[in-house]
Amino acid sequence: MSPAPDDWFMTGECAPMNATAALARGVTHLYPARRLGVAGGCGGPDGCALEATSLKYCGEACPGVGATPRRKRVRQVLVAGVQRSGTHFTWEMLNRLGCHVHHEGLGPAGAVSWFFSWRMNSYAINNPESLRDHRFCVVLHQVRHPLRVISSMLKATRPGDRYWQWIYSAEPAVQRGEPLLLQATRLWVAQNERLEAYADARFRVEDTSPRDVCRLAGVTERVCGSDGRHHTTSSKVLQPVVEPQLPRGVDPLDPQSVALHLHADATWPAIAELDAALERTARAMSARYGYNDDPRYHPQSLDTTDFRAGGREK
Repeated sequence: MSPAPDDWFMTGECAPMNATAALARGVTHLYPARRLGVAGGCGGPDGCALEATSLKYCGEACPGVGATPRRKRVRQVLVAGVQRSGTHFTWEMLNRLGCHVHHEGLGPAGAVSWFFSWRMNSYAINNPESLRDHRFCVVLHQVRHPLRVISSMLKATRPGDRYWQWIYSAEPAVQRGEPLLLQATRLWVAQNERLEAYADARFRVEDTSPRDVCRLAGVTERVCGSDGRHHTTSSKVLQPVVEPQLPRGVDPLDPQSVALHLHADATWPAIAELDAALERTARAMSARYGYNDDPRYHPQSLDTTDFRAGGREK
């Protein structure tokens, strides 16, 4: 079995996106503000401003970061989204294909990380290599139905959660002391708005093939279209690349057949009771992303949190 082609990722140069396949299936949105298809471009008169406030690479013409500008170290792709949006799944699938990204850290090809939506001096999970001078050629904005994301946050958060303590320092829109449902909704809106400002493309995790995410990232077809022989997981055997599919027993014409398993508070009326304006904003953003108000219209075939590189978490 041939090794993962990490040498391809370590060229230090940007490769352009290949969005043709994903666009044909209608699950990808390209952000027109960026110079789409141009490797490392941000476009517009304020292009360099994007690099000053994010981890997006906008070209060598943009000034360096910090008091003593240094040549930026460039990685090919960053996939970012709100926490609990299925980034574990995307990380695992990209590595099964052979796109060597790390989760919450820097791999040869780049990163899949909800933390890296922000450019910060430190992160709740501190990468062993500083991101001070690192940038990413292609930034992909991953989304998942808001009520599923919010429900997952409500279920996963524990008292004194260190990730929320870090969020308070990173995202001004989220404040301490408010009900967790309100904080989770504010985070979903604010973090997605932040990513919209500098990402190259957006995709829905529920119905986008990992192969199309790989192609959007600008990775060679040798990897994206492969049978997994270049995989970078710790497994010694080929593992399947899981494609979006309906769960067993689900009738696509009958959303009532979908089991939601959502937290009891993860509803639009519950959010509106706390902040009606925020609920309207979140629902409008969700509709713009192509989601129905009812998440049963967007069934997902697996629990994406089960995945870890090298196999399922025990």
